[in-house]
Amino acid sequence: MLAFSMLTGCSFAEAESNEETNPVKTVAEKPIKKNTEVYVPNPQVTDDRELKKAGDSFSDDKGELTLKAVKEVNKTFNLDGIEYKIKDLKLLHFIPNYSLIDFFHPYTHDEEFDFVKIGVEVKNHSSESYHFGPVAMVNINDRIHKTWEDDFYLEELHGEILAGQKKQGNLGFIVEELEDLEKVEILSGDLVDKDKKKIGEPINLVVTFD
Repeated sequence: MLAFSMLTGCSFAEAESNEETNPVKTVAEKPIKKNTEVYVPNPQVTDDRELKKAGDSFSDDKGELTLKAVKEVNKTFNLDGIEYKIKDLKLLHFIPNYSLIDFFHPYTHDEEFDFVKIGVEVKNHSSESYHFGPVAMVNINDRIHKTWEDDFYLEELHGEILAGQKKQGNLGFIVEELEDLEKVEILSGDLVDKDKKKIGEPINLVVTFD
């Protein structure tokens, strides 16, 4: 015990000496980098972030998700201070957990299904608040037509976006009898100010899959 106390005392004295010559920064002094890319899990759908190539699968308590096709888009548009980015498009096959079957009944009666997922990001760089919908309509392979009301991710990406606010997330649209994803056409909503006046035309983007 005596030897341990002496050793501890020496170490402590050494540490004090080092601190005098080389002061250690406290945690409070270090700059804290704010993470603006925090992932918020969707309550209905399995996380697909680790699915990188066709055939990759992942299971959790929400179900089993398999990636069938993916396209990195990363296309950015600017509308009167609104920065709108379409990040990626994915075709996924989902087998939801039995506890979620009732949630999906308004969208499909199948117990497993394919869906097209669109990843988006919207930033309001202006000092005004607007109303904007990142995806108003989707045309898939020139034969499957969906509107924002068919989105089952329900991440509240449509509607008011306040000055300085950023929204990011996904929209998902269930599709039937889709073996290959060849083309996706996306039409955004109008940009509308607080007086419900249209101040920006909708964005139209066509993405083709090789």
